[in-house]
Amino acid sequence: MAKIKRINIDENPIPDTDPVPEKAQRHRDNSPEAKRKRKKIAIISAFCVMCLIGVVSYIVVYCLPEYTPANKNPMHKDALGQYGSTQSYIFYPIDDEIDITKVKEYQELDRLIHYTFGPETIAVTEETLGSYGEEIKFFYNYFELVKAGDYTAYNKLFTDKYYKENPYYVDFTFTQQMVYDINIEKLGQTEQDGKTVYNFDVTYKIFRNNGTFRNDIIDNMSKTLYFTLVEGNDGILIDSIQYYVK
Repeated sequence: MAKIKRINIDENPIPDTDPVPEKAQRHRDNSPEAKRKRKKIAIISAFCVMCLIGVVSYIVVYCLPEYTPANKNPMHKDALGQYGSTQSYIFYPIDDEIDITKVKEYQELDRLIHYTFGPETIAVTEETLGSYGEEIKFFYNYFELVKAGDYTAYNKLFTDKYYKENPYYVDFTFTQQMVYDINIEKLGQTEQDGKTVYNFDVTYKIFRNNGTFRNDIIDNMSKTLYFTLVEGNDGILIDSIQYYVK
């Protein structure tokens, strides 16, 4: 009987010479197409954030008016839309007991009246007031009453015609106003029906505006107003205050 030759097989075969890594490494795709895609995603994300901010701002300003001090204050609730304003603003808290002479930041601002006539602009002070005409003295008194919050005397500075055209300003009330950067520019002077008529452009700002006197401008903002003054037997009174349409 022929003998069968046994062949021994190694229990541990020779391994593959190219080992497989335990974890494949990930590389950032820096191809032009990938870069354009990432840039597009970033732009869309930024646009969405801006839209969200815009929506929130719109809700706060237009949809929640009851949270603005202007609408909480009965003194000037009916005066919304003053001087052509169609915007609602959020004002500083109303302080009926405020003494503006003790507000340090306000006292450091320019609180003088600057009178412009032609090419010249001159600061009007209490010491130099006597050298000016009655119309300039009128404005000096006007702004003193505004600063003092003396609405009783202020309401006597207008003609019957003014109140007939603006009935919502009858018995108008306001707190002390921190008015500054005041400029009055004389545009003309005429005689009409035995009365002298003065025309002025008037601008000023209100520091920490609380909206009781002006609710068409925010803190440290100004809007040019066109004043018509009439001088007759009752002295100088305001016949109209108009605004410029942009």
